[in-house]
Amino acid sequence: MTERRVIGRFSCYTLIIILFLVSLSALTLSLLVTWAASGIVKPVTLIPGFFILKLSQNPGIAFSISIPSPWEELLILSALTAVCVYAVASKPDRFVSVAFGLIIGGAIANLIDRLPDGLVTDYVSVGTFPVFNAADSCITIGAVVLLLEAWLKRPRKA
Repeated sequence: MTERRVIGRFSCYTLIIILFLVSLSALTLSLLVTWAASGIVKPVTLIPGFFILKLSQNPGIAFSISIPSPWEELLILSALTAVCVYAVASKPDRFVSVAFGLIIGGAIANLIDRLPDGLVTDYVSVGTFPVFNAADSCITIGAVVLLLEAWLKRPRKA
């Protein structure tokens, strides 16, 4: 059996993913700010009618849902705290550690983006789906991985 490496109570995989995503988000936001400041704010079509890069500011949470302040902030912090507590309390394998890293890293990246003005910068438009960013994708992928893991490990009826 392999020994699980932890720093504090987080898996090394979780921490590496968190640090990578927060750094990547900071770089992406820096590029987007430069892009917007240079006057290039027109959408960039990658796949006509389907995949477009367009700068958007989102005051809401998931899927642009708007909740009155301070409830929005409390919900965000409560959800992030719950995921962190669950990640620390469980003994995840590498696969699940990566999922926790994606969720926590994406959430922290969006929180950092939201701090200056209360808005999250979104820039990916796919079909009719609400505009989103890379951090949102990471949160979604992490959640899907956790749900898949729970489904695969559930007890089977004979």
